Amino acid sequence: MMKRFIRVVMLLCVVAILLGVLSLKTIGAKAATASGNLSSATACGKWSVVPSPNASVSPDGLDAVAAVSNSNIWAVGGSGSQASGGQTLIEHWNGAQWQIVTSPSPGTDYNVLTGVVAISASNVWAVGWQGNLGIAGTLIEHWNGTQWSVVKSPNPASGGDELYSVSAVSATNIWAAGFMEKNTVNGPVGQTLVEHWNGTQWSVVKSLNLGSQANFSGVAAVSANDVWAVGFYANSKGIWLALTEHWNGAQWSIVKSPSPGLQINYLYSVTAVSANDVWAVGYADSQTLTEQWNGTHWSVVTSSGPGTVSNLLIGVAAASASSIWTVGSSEDSNFVFHTLTEQWNGTHWSVVTSPDPGSLFNQLLGVAAISPTNVWAVGHADSNTLIEHYHC
Repeated sequence: MMKRFIRVVMLLCVVAILLGVLSLKTIGAKAATASGNLSSATACGKWSVVPSPNASVSPDGLDAVAAVSNSNIWAVGGSGSQASGGQTLIEHWNGAQWQIVTSPSPGTDYNVLTGVVAISASNVWAVGWQGNLGIAGTLIEHWNGTQWSVVKSPNPASGGDELYSVSAVSATNIWAAGFMEKNTVNGPVGQTLVEHWNGTQWSVVKSLNLGSQANFSGVAAVSANDVWAVGFYANSKGIWLALTEHWNGAQWSIVKSPSPGLQINYLYSVTAVSANDVWAVGYADSQTLTEQWNGTHWSVVTSSGPGTVSNLLIGVAAASASSIWTVGSSEDSNFVFHTLTEQWNGTHWSVVTSPDPGSLFNQLLGVAAISPTNVWAVGHADSNTLIEHYHC
Protein backbone atom coordinates (compact mmCIF):
# COMPACT_ATOMS: atom_id res chain seq x y z
CA MET A 1 0.00 0.00 0.00
CA MET A 2 1.08 3.55 -0.75
CA LYS A 3 0.57 4.52 2.87
CA ARG A 4 3.16 1.96 3.86
CA PHE A 5 5.47 3.48 1.24
CA ILE A 6 4.92 6.97 2.59
CA ARG A 7 5.66 5.90 6.14
CA VAL A 8 8.77 4.01 5.04
CA VAL A 9 10.06 7.12 3.33
CA MET A 10 9.38 9.10 6.48
CA LEU A 11 11.30 6.54 8.46
CA LEU A 12 14.40 7.26 6.45
CA CYS A 13 14.37 10.52 8.37
CA VAL A 14 13.03 9.14 11.63
CA VAL A 15 13.68 5.45 12.04
CA ALA A 16 12.30 5.25 15.53
CA ILE A 17 8.78 6.22 14.53
CA LEU A 18 8.29 2.66 13.36
CA LEU A 19 8.03 1.46 16.90
CA GLY A 20 5.45 4.12 17.61
CA VAL A 21 3.09 2.92 14.90
CA LEU A 22 3.39 -0.79 15.55
CA SER A 23 0.13 -2.16 16.85
CA LEU A 24 -0.16 -3.72 20.28
CA LYS A 25 -1.27 -7.03 21.56
CA THR A 26 -4.55 -7.03 23.45
CA ILE A 27 -4.20 -8.29 26.97
CA GLY A 28 -6.94 -9.73 29.13
CA ALA A 29 -9.77 -7.96 30.82
CA LYS A 30 -7.68 -7.48 33.90
CA ALA A 31 -5.55 -4.33 33.67
CA ALA A 32 -1.82 -4.82 34.06
CA THR A 33 0.09 -2.58 36.45
CA ALA A 34 3.04 -0.50 35.36
CA SER A 35 6.35 -2.25 34.87
CA GLY A 36 9.40 -1.03 36.69
CA ASN A 37 11.91 -1.01 33.88
CA LEU A 38 11.73 2.79 33.54
CA SER A 39 11.85 4.93 36.64
CA SER A 40 12.61 8.42 37.87
CA ALA A 41 11.58 10.95 40.47
CA THR A 42 9.47 13.93 39.51
CA ALA A 43 11.31 17.23 39.85
CA CYS A 44 9.91 20.75 39.64
CA GLY A 45 10.40 22.26 36.20
CA LYS A 46 11.93 19.12 34.70
CA TRP A 47 10.85 16.21 32.56
CA SER A 48 10.93 12.83 34.27
CA VAL A 49 10.07 9.29 33.21
CA VAL A 50 6.93 7.81 34.76
CA PRO A 51 6.84 3.98 34.77
CA SER A 52 4.45 2.57 32.16
CA PRO A 53 3.46 -1.01 31.35
CA ASN A 54 4.28 -3.01 28.25
CA ALA A 55 2.09 -5.60 26.59
CA SER A 56 3.14 -9.24 26.40
CA VAL A 57 4.49 -8.93 22.84
CA SER A 58 7.30 -6.55 21.87
CA PRO A 59 7.78 -3.93 20.54
CA ASP A 60 5.49 -1.56 22.41
CA GLY A 61 4.89 2.10 21.65
CA LEU A 62 2.51 4.94 22.45
CA ASP A 63 1.49 7.48 19.83
CA ALA A 64 -0.92 9.92 21.47
CA VAL A 65 -2.10 11.16 24.85
CA ALA A 66 -5.15 13.12 26.07
CA ALA A 67 -6.12 14.36 29.52
CA VAL A 68 -9.52 14.62 31.19
CA SER A 69 -7.96 15.82 34.46
CA ASN A 70 -4.82 15.44 36.57
CA SER A 71 -5.94 11.96 37.59
CA ASN A 72 -7.61 10.84 34.39
CA ILE A 73 -5.29 10.59 31.37
CA TRP A 74 -5.34 8.27 28.37
CA ALA A 75 -2.51 7.13 26.08
CA VAL A 76 -2.90 4.99 22.96
CA GLY A 77 -0.60 3.11 20.61
CA GLY A 78 0.22 -0.42 19.59
CA SER A 79 2.13 -3.58 20.41
CA GLY A 80 3.62 -6.35 18.32
CA SER A 81 4.46 -6.47 14.64
CA GLN A 82 2.44 -4.39 12.24
CA ALA A 83 3.25 -7.03 9.64
CA SER A 84 1.49 -9.76 11.61
CA GLY A 85 -0.53 -9.96 14.79
CA GLY A 86 -0.19 -6.38 16.02
CA GLN A 87 -2.71 -5.25 18.64
CA THR A 88 -4.04 -1.97 20.00
CA LEU A 89 -2.62 -0.66 23.25
CA ILE A 90 -4.46 1.71 25.58
CA GLU A 91 -3.11 2.88 28.94
CA HIS A 92 -4.76 4.96 31.67
CA TRP A 93 -3.38 7.19 34.44
CA ASN A 94 -5.50 7.20 37.60
CA GLY A 95 -3.43 9.76 39.46
CA ALA A 96 -1.06 7.16 40.93
CA GLN A 97 0.00 4.79 38.16
CA TRP A 98 -0.39 3.86 34.51
CA GLN A 99 -2.34 0.68 33.74
CA ILE A 100 -3.22 -1.15 30.54
CA VAL A 101 -6.95 -1.14 29.82
CA THR A 102 -8.39 -3.82 27.53
CA SER A 103 -9.20 -2.56 24.04
CA PRO A 104 -10.53 -4.27 20.90
CA SER A 105 -8.24 -5.37 18.05
CA PRO A 106 -10.62 -6.37 15.25
CA GLY A 107 -8.02 -6.59 12.49
CA THR A 108 -6.73 -10.03 11.57
CA ASP A 109 -3.31 -8.68 10.48
CA TYR A 110 -2.59 -5.69 12.71
CA ASN A 111 -4.24 -2.98 14.81
CA VAL A 112 -2.90 0.38 16.01
CA LEU A 113 -4.29 3.57 17.56
CA THR A 114 -2.54 6.84 16.70
CA GLY A 115 -4.87 9.56 17.97
CA VAL A 116 -6.99 10.17 21.07
CA VAL A 117 -9.28 12.92 22.36
CA ALA A 118 -10.93 13.12 25.79
CA ILE A 119 -14.25 14.96 26.03
CA SER A 120 -15.18 13.77 29.51
CA ALA A 121 -14.50 10.91 31.91
CA SER A 122 -17.10 8.81 30.10
CA ASN A 123 -16.50 10.02 26.56
CA VAL A 124 -13.08 9.34 25.03
CA TRP A 125 -12.35 8.58 21.37
CA ALA A 126 -9.32 6.89 19.79
CA VAL A 127 -8.56 6.48 16.08
CA GLY A 128 -6.11 4.48 14.00
CA TRP A 129 -6.30 1.58 11.61
CA GLN A 130 -6.65 -2.18 11.35
CA GLY A 131 -5.38 -4.64 8.76
CA ASN A 132 -7.39 -7.42 7.14
CA LEU A 133 -5.94 -9.55 4.33
CA GLY A 134 -3.27 -6.95 3.71
CA ILE A 135 -5.66 -4.01 3.35
CA ALA A 136 -5.82 -1.28 5.97
CA GLY A 137 -9.15 -0.01 7.26
CA THR A 138 -10.10 2.80 9.59
CA LEU A 139 -10.36 1.93 13.26
CA ILE A 140 -12.32 4.09 15.72
CA GLU A 141 -12.85 3.11 19.34
CA HIS A 142 -14.91 4.74 22.11
CA TRP A 143 -14.69 4.72 25.92
CA ASN A 144 -18.07 5.06 27.62
CA GLY A 145 -16.76 5.17 31.17
CA THR A 146 -16.75 1.39 31.52
CA GLN A 147 -15.20 -0.17 28.44
CA TRP A 148 -13.69 0.44 25.00
CA SER A 149 -15.67 -0.67 21.95
CA VAL A 150 -15.30 -0.35 18.19
CA VAL A 151 -17.55 2.20 16.49
CA LYS A 152 -18.26 1.63 12.81
CA SER A 153 -16.39 4.03 10.52
CA PRO A 154 -16.30 4.46 6.71
CA ASN A 155 -13.63 3.06 4.40
CA PRO A 156 -14.04 4.95 1.13
CA ALA A 157 -10.96 3.72 -0.77
CA SER A 158 -10.30 0.30 -2.25
CA GLY A 159 -6.58 0.42 -1.51
CA GLY A 160 -6.88 1.16 2.19
CA ASP A 161 -7.87 3.81 4.73
CA GLU A 162 -6.09 4.99 7.88
CA LEU A 163 -6.82 7.65 10.52
CA TYR A 164 -4.03 9.40 12.43
CA SER A 165 -5.56 12.19 14.48
CA VAL A 166 -8.83 13.16 16.18
CA SER A 167 -10.16 16.40 17.68
CA ALA A 168 -13.51 17.39 19.19
CA VAL A 169 -15.64 20.53 19.16
CA SER A 170 -18.23 18.79 21.34
CA ALA A 171 -19.65 15.34 22.03
CA THR A 172 -21.64 15.57 18.79
CA ASN A 173 -19.02 17.26 16.63
CA ILE A 174 -15.77 15.31 16.29
CA TRP A 175 -13.25 15.27 13.45
CA ALA A 176 -10.75 12.60 12.42
CA ALA A 177 -8.13 12.95 9.69
CA GLY A 178 -5.82 10.61 7.85
CA PHE A 179 -5.11 8.99 4.51
CA MET A 180 -6.82 6.87 1.88
CA GLU A 181 -5.34 5.01 -1.06
CA LYS A 182 -7.28 4.86 -4.29
CA ASN A 183 -6.41 2.31 -6.95
CA THR A 184 -6.33 3.91 -10.41
CA VAL A 185 -5.28 2.80 -13.88
CA ASN A 186 -1.99 4.61 -13.24
CA GLY A 187 -1.41 2.89 -9.92
CA PRO A 188 -2.26 3.70 -6.30
CA VAL A 189 -2.86 7.34 -5.39
CA GLY A 190 -2.74 8.62 -1.83
CA GLN A 191 -5.32 11.22 -0.84
CA THR A 192 -6.45 13.05 2.27
CA LEU A 193 -9.21 11.51 4.37
CA VAL A 194 -11.51 13.38 6.76
CA GLU A 195 -14.31 11.79 8.78
CA HIS A 196 -16.89 13.45 11.04
CA TRP A 197 -19.00 12.28 14.01
CA ASN A 198 -22.38 13.99 14.35
CA GLY A 199 -23.42 12.26 17.54
CA THR A 200 -24.91 9.28 15.72
CA GLN A 201 -22.51 8.10 13.05
CA TRP A 202 -19.17 8.68 11.34
CA SER A 203 -19.24 9.87 7.74
CA VAL A 204 -16.65 10.97 5.16
CA VAL A 205 -16.43 14.71 4.50
CA LYS A 206 -14.85 15.69 1.20
CA SER A 207 -11.40 17.25 1.52
CA LEU A 208 -9.08 18.61 -1.15
CA ASN A 209 -5.90 17.20 -2.64
CA LEU A 210 -2.86 18.63 -4.37
CA GLY A 211 -0.10 16.87 -6.30
CA SER A 212 0.40 13.18 -6.97
CA GLN A 213 0.09 12.11 -3.31
CA ALA A 214 -1.42 13.75 -0.24
CA ASN A 215 -1.83 12.89 3.42
CA PHE A 216 -3.30 14.33 6.61
CA SER A 217 -1.64 13.46 9.92
CA GLY A 218 -3.05 16.11 12.27
CA VAL A 219 -6.39 17.80 12.97
CA ALA A 220 -7.43 20.48 15.48
CA ALA A 221 -10.88 21.93 16.08
CA VAL A 222 -11.35 25.50 17.31
CA SER A 223 -15.11 25.64 16.82
CA ALA A 224 -17.85 24.20 14.64
CA ASN A 225 -16.84 26.46 11.76
CA ASP A 226 -13.10 26.56 12.41
CA VAL A 227 -11.15 23.31 12.02
CA TRP A 228 -7.62 22.75 10.70
CA ALA A 229 -6.02 19.67 9.15
CA VAL A 230 -2.33 19.42 8.27
CA GLY A 231 0.00 17.05 6.44
CA PHE A 232 1.83 17.10 3.13
CA TYR A 233 1.43 16.68 -0.63
CA ALA A 234 3.93 15.65 -3.29
CA ASN A 235 4.33 17.84 -6.37
CA SER A 236 5.18 16.70 -9.88
CA LYS A 237 8.90 16.64 -9.02
CA GLY A 238 8.35 14.41 -6.00
CA ILE A 239 9.06 17.19 -3.50
CA TRP A 240 6.96 17.03 -0.34
CA LEU A 241 5.28 20.33 0.49
CA ALA A 242 3.36 21.40 3.58
CA LEU A 243 -0.42 21.02 3.35
CA THR A 244 -2.88 22.96 5.50
CA GLU A 245 -6.64 22.87 4.99
CA HIS A 246 -9.42 24.72 6.80
CA TRP A 247 -13.07 23.88 7.52
CA ASN A 248 -15.32 26.95 7.63
CA GLY A 249 -18.49 25.14 8.66
CA ALA A 250 -19.49 24.27 5.10
CA GLN A 251 -16.44 23.01 3.23
CA TRP A 252 -12.71 22.32 3.35
CA SER A 253 -10.35 24.64 1.49
CA ILE A 254 -6.59 24.70 0.99
CA VAL A 255 -4.76 27.53 2.77
CA LYS A 256 -1.27 28.39 1.56
CA SER A 257 1.53 27.53 4.00
CA PRO A 258 5.33 27.79 3.78
CA SER A 259 7.60 24.91 2.74
CA PRO A 260 11.18 25.94 3.57
CA GLY A 261 12.75 22.52 2.99
CA LEU A 262 14.34 21.60 -0.34
CA GLN A 263 12.96 18.03 -0.49
CA ILE A 264 10.66 17.27 2.43
CA ASN A 265 8.18 19.53 4.22
CA TYR A 266 5.83 17.65 6.51
CA LEU A 267 3.42 19.09 9.06
CA TYR A 268 2.72 16.30 11.49
CA SER A 269 0.49 17.85 14.17
CA VAL A 270 -1.60 20.94 14.80
CA THR A 271 -3.03 22.62 17.90
CA ALA A 272 -5.18 25.71 18.37
CA VAL A 273 -5.11 28.34 21.09
CA SER A 274 -7.76 30.45 19.36
CA ALA A 275 -9.02 31.26 15.88
CA ASN A 276 -6.08 33.64 15.43
CA ASP A 277 -3.42 31.52 17.09
CA VAL A 278 -2.86 28.06 15.60
CA TRP A 279 0.41 26.09 15.59
CA ALA A 280 1.58 23.27 13.32
CA VAL A 281 4.81 21.31 13.72
CA GLY A 282 6.82 18.82 11.72
CA TYR A 283 10.08 18.91 9.85
CA ALA A 284 11.67 20.49 6.81
CA ASP A 285 14.24 18.13 5.32
CA SER A 286 15.89 16.91 8.53
CA GLN A 287 15.25 19.88 10.81
CA THR A 288 12.38 21.11 12.97
CA LEU A 289 9.53 23.01 11.36
CA THR A 290 7.12 25.15 13.36
CA GLU A 291 4.47 27.30 11.70
CA GLN A 292 1.91 29.71 13.17
CA TRP A 293 -1.46 30.94 11.88
CA ASN A 294 -2.18 34.49 13.04
CA GLY A 295 -5.67 34.75 11.62
CA THR A 296 -4.45 35.90 8.23
CA HIS A 297 -1.60 33.70 7.07
CA TRP A 298 0.78 30.89 8.03
CA SER A 299 4.41 31.77 8.69
CA VAL A 300 7.50 29.86 9.78
CA VAL A 301 8.63 30.55 13.35
CA THR A 302 12.27 29.76 14.01
CA SER A 303 12.95 26.59 15.99
CA SER A 304 15.87 24.20 16.24
CA GLY A 305 17.17 21.15 18.05
CA PRO A 306 20.37 19.67 19.42
CA GLY A 307 20.67 16.80 16.96
CA THR A 308 23.59 16.89 14.54
CA VAL A 309 21.90 14.59 12.02
CA SER A 310 18.19 15.39 12.42
CA ASN A 311 15.64 17.16 14.59
CA LEU A 312 12.00 16.19 14.08
CA LEU A 313 8.79 17.40 15.73
CA ILE A 314 5.83 15.01 15.86
CA GLY A 315 3.33 16.19 18.50
CA VAL A 316 2.15 19.59 19.71
CA ALA A 317 -0.22 20.84 22.42
CA ALA A 318 -1.21 24.27 23.71
CA ALA A 319 -1.52 25.14 27.39
CA SER A 320 -1.90 28.85 26.64
CA ALA A 321 -0.80 31.43 24.08
CA SER A 322 2.52 31.72 25.88
CA SER A 323 3.00 28.03 26.58
CA ILE A 324 3.01 25.69 23.59
CA TRP A 325 4.74 22.32 23.89
CA THR A 326 6.07 20.20 21.05
CA VAL A 327 7.80 16.82 21.15
CA GLY A 328 9.72 14.56 18.81
CA SER A 329 13.26 13.28 18.46
CA SER A 330 16.80 14.33 17.60
CA GLU A 331 19.52 12.16 16.10
CA ASP A 332 23.20 12.53 16.99
CA SER A 333 26.33 11.69 14.99
CA ASN A 334 26.31 8.16 16.41
CA PHE A 335 22.82 7.62 14.95
CA VAL A 336 21.26 7.46 18.40
CA PHE A 337 17.78 8.97 18.69
CA HIS A 338 17.04 11.17 21.71
CA THR A 339 13.75 12.57 22.97
CA LEU A 340 13.16 16.19 21.98
CA THR A 341 10.86 18.60 23.81
CA GLU A 342 10.52 22.29 23.07
CA GLN A 343 8.42 25.08 24.60
CA TRP A 344 7.10 28.34 23.17
CA ASN A 345 7.06 31.06 25.84
CA GLY A 346 5.24 33.67 23.78
CA THR A 347 8.46 34.97 22.24
CA HIS A 348 10.64 32.09 21.12
CA TRP A 349 11.05 28.32 21.07
CA SER A 350 13.59 26.71 23.40
CA VAL A 351 14.68 23.12 23.94
CA VAL A 352 13.82 21.66 27.35
CA THR A 353 15.96 18.73 28.45
CA SER A 354 14.13 15.39 28.61
CA PRO A 355 15.24 11.86 29.63
CA ASP A 356 16.49 9.11 27.31
CA PRO A 357 15.93 5.76 29.03
CA GLY A 358 16.54 3.73 25.86
CA SER A 359 19.97 2.82 24.58
CA LEU A 360 19.32 3.49 20.87
CA PHE A 361 15.84 4.78 20.04
CA ASN A 362 14.10 7.38 22.19
CA GLN A 363 11.20 9.26 20.71
CA LEU A 364 8.17 11.20 21.91
CA LEU A 365 5.19 11.14 19.55
CA GLY A 366 2.31 12.70 21.48
CA VAL A 367 1.88 15.45 24.07
CA ALA A 368 -0.97 16.80 26.22
CA ALA A 369 -0.72 20.04 28.21
CA ILE A 370 -3.02 20.30 31.22
CA SER A 371 -1.32 23.56 32.19
CA PRO A 372 2.00 25.27 31.38
CA THR A 373 3.64 23.30 34.22
CA ASN A 374 1.70 20.03 33.94
CA VAL A 375 2.49 18.32 30.64
CA TRP A 376 2.52 14.65 29.59
CA ALA A 377 4.37 13.14 26.62
CA VAL A 378 4.33 9.59 25.26
CA GLY A 379 6.37 7.55 22.82
CA HIS A 380 8.85 4.70 23.05
CA ALA A 381 12.31 3.90 24.39
CA ASP A 382 13.84 1.17 22.25
CA SER A 383 11.02 -1.42 22.18
CA ASN A 384 9.25 -0.24 25.36
CA THR A 385 6.52 2.28 26.03
CA LEU A 386 7.77 5.65 27.21
CA ILE A 387 5.79 8.18 29.26
CA GLU A 388 7.32 11.41 30.52
CA HIS A 389 5.88 14.12 32.77
CA TYR A 390 6.78 17.80 33.12
CA HIS A 391 5.50 19.06 36.44
CA CYS A 392 6.07 21.87 38.87
